[in-house]
Amino acid sequence: MSKNMQKVQDMVDGNYKNKTQIGYGDQETKHRSVGDKWTDSDGYDWEQCDGYQVKSGGSMATRGIADNCSGCEKFISKPWDKDTYKADGRCYHCQLNYELDLKFEAPIRWFAYRRLKDFQNMKSIEKELLQWIDENEKMLKENPFDKRVANALANGEVELTINKNKTMN
Repeated sequence: MSKNMQKVQDMVDGNYKNKTQIGYGDQETKHRSVGDKWTDSDGYDWEQCDGYQVKSGGSMATRGIADNCSGCEKFISKPWDKDTYKADGRCYHCQLNYELDLKFEAPIRWFAYRRLKDFQNMKSIEKELLQWIDENEKMLKENPFDKRVANALANGEVELTINKNKTMN
């Protein structure tokens, strides 16, 4: 039996006398009393409590679980709420209620609100269209004439005869 297997067997039998060492060298552990505060090498602040340690602060800001709706303060977790929250800062149902209230209480303000949203959408569509035009212009500057079709016709790889349907006379 190997030394490792013998050690395991001794532990199972209860005959194991030596301590198991993990790591090497002298391992120093700092004894902290209740109420001690310190900062570790990663920048986190710690506090020793009775039987446990509490990590607080740190270099990263706490964000929370999820974004909150500005209307009802609920978490934004559903996909349709996330889409609406990106555009308006509210969950789907609060945004729906906001628009309905606006539409029935102040139709002129609702019309102006919808018109503003439409203009914002047009601006984003215009930006995408300009980007698409720029990409096409760059592509045309790189290769203005695609010569693959012309070369195929010149080499005779394409059949030029037209087959007519004889039953359609």
